[in-house]
Amino acid sequence: MRFAGQQVVITGAAGVYGRGLAEAFAREGVQLLLTDGDAGALAALANALPPGRVVLHPADLTDDGALDGLIASVTSKGAPHVLINNAGIYPFIPLMDVTGAEWDKIIGVNTRAPFRLMQGIGRAMAAAGRGSIVNVTSAAAEVHRGNGVPYGASKCALEYLTRAFALELGPSGVRVNSARPGFAEGSAGNPMPEGYAEAIRSRSLMGALGTPADFAAGVMFLCSDDARFMTGSVLDCGGGGHINRRAGAATAARG
Repeated sequence: MRFAGQQVVITGAAGVYGRGLAEAFAREGVQLLLTDGDAGALAALANALPPGRVVLHPADLTDDGALDGLIASVTSKGAPHVLINNAGIYPFIPLMDVTGAEWDKIIGVNTRAPFRLMQGIGRAMAAAGRGSIVNVTSAAAEVHRGNGVPYGASKCALEYLTRAFALELGPSGVRVNSARPGFAEGSAGNPMPEGYAEAIRSRSLMGALGTPADFAAGVMFLCSDDARFMTGSVLDCGGGGHINRRAGAATAARG
């Protein structure tokens, strides 16, 4: 096992990709600290994982007090080995209809929370002289879609922060990378415009949609010693769809 005995922190753990990551790391014998805004879904996930190796910390990542509490909980017994900033929201909203509150929430969850966690937990990792941080981003960072501009902007900013924290923390032995998943059914977390999933499938160079397990394999590679000389990088795990997505999917519907 590559990660036996390590502590792994996953945000957005109750979502489609978060659950896949939690299950994959659990099979490696790690100690998991899982956080999500949905306490019920988080508890249901814990029931499906090996007992005794999971700590749950429900938290609203748009709340500074909750973020402070999460950082304190994670670092109370030293630095974790792995932080995966997986939490993200993607409401389908036409650009000219986005409200200030909607913008703030998307940026808050997708960009500001990872920034705060990389500061707080990254500082503890740097003091320990080791650690791996993976930010879950998206090909939306470089592909325009009229009903996904706030999401794309949030992920573009997060990839910039990946490089910035890689520069800051690298001399202390902490690696920071981004990983882009493909699209999996249910991963958007919101009602999708009609034909959206099929449009994404049609652009996959592999002729299919990815699975949470496909993405987890890529993230685990980045966190492992096999990637010990990788930092500031973006690993695309989307079946090549980012190469073929310039036209985007339907943009008129609001979820």
